[in-house]
Amino acid sequence: MLESHLGVQVEEIAYWLRPDFHLWKLARGTHMQKAAGLARITWSTASSLCRLLLQHRAGDWVYVPYPSAFLLWLLSWLPRRWRPRCVCDAYITLWDSLFQDRRMGVAGGRLSRLLLRAETRALGAATHVIVDTQANAQHIHRLFGVPLERIHAFPLALDAALLPAGDGARGTGNKTHVVFIGTFVPLQGTTVIAQAIDKLRRQDSLEFTLIGDGQQADEASRWLQDNPAVTWLRGWQPPGIIATHLARADICLGVFGGDGKAARVLPFKLYMALAAGKAIITQRAYSTPDGCPPIPAITCDATPEALAEAITRLAQDPEKRAQLARQSHDYFERYLSATALAACWERLLAGGGKRQPSGG
Repeated sequence: MLESHLGVQVEEIAYWLRPDFHLWKLARGTHMQKAAGLARITWSTASSLCRLLLQHRAGDWVYVPYPSAFLLWLLSWLPRRWRPRCVCDAYITLWDSLFQDRRMGVAGGRLSRLLLRAETRALGAATHVIVDTQANAQHIHRLFGVPLERIHAFPLALDAALLPAGDGARGTGNKTHVVFIGTFVPLQGTTVIAQAIDKLRRQDSLEFTLIGDGQQADEASRWLQDNPAVTWLRGWQPPGIIATHLARADICLGVFGGDGKAARVLPFKLYMALAAGKAIITQRAYSTPDGCPPIPAITCDATPEALAEAITRLAQDPEKRAQLARQSHDYFERYLSATALAACWERLLAGGGKRQPSGG
């Protein structure tokens, strides 16, 4: 996007981790697996740092992707005059991921405090910090002490070419097709979704497709078993499969994890649904990037009862679904597309770098 929209010359010097390497899986592994994983991270981070210090030139910007904390922590020990100008990806922070999203330990425990202190130091070494929403900008400011003027809530980068055209809802026959895409973790509220689907068992006009897996999948399965209206594709799916199911969707579901991080995000799957021009139901509490108004969606409380009622009402109102579908695609093009994201980066690289007020 930087190359095609802004003409920025991009040089890749990172040593990337394997695509199947996940920090949350490492945290749940054996002592040997943890040691091997940390050794791999240490080597790749040190190698990337050496290449960075040898190859960067004065005036260069350095983009540090997730997990940025490792490289930035090492950079933080260098004198400021030796550090390159770094823009860091903080869409996901290690502390939030391990102790809030996946709840893998006690938030006030020793390991939690050590990680929080290390990540605070790491983010402090970045010139600019990129997050996804205004609420997460405030969260990073409060939790890690990063000044607000250095935090920027940019849209996520979505390759819309991998998605179906934004041509509205296209159900099959007289059925209303409801699609959920996401990891089965507390943030997503997958148990709430499963319980809502269970409440709708007797509505023969509904069919559901769930795409994803995760630590709460077994809990959700208790409410989904023996339901002929449910198709569940567990595990990672390629973009083509996701695009196929998005194209068939009449309604796309967002997150229903309640308070906390669930209320601070606009998840990637909603970008996909907006780009594809779909009617959306998500929880009432959410946030958006800087300068964006509320998304065109039906919102409800993050409870099974409220979600079941919202699905029922929208399923019975095809005109409302068609209206939301048109508004969704228009919203994406104006506020979340590559063109909108490029404008954010252009302002940042030009030196403005000031956060915009909320658009709604």
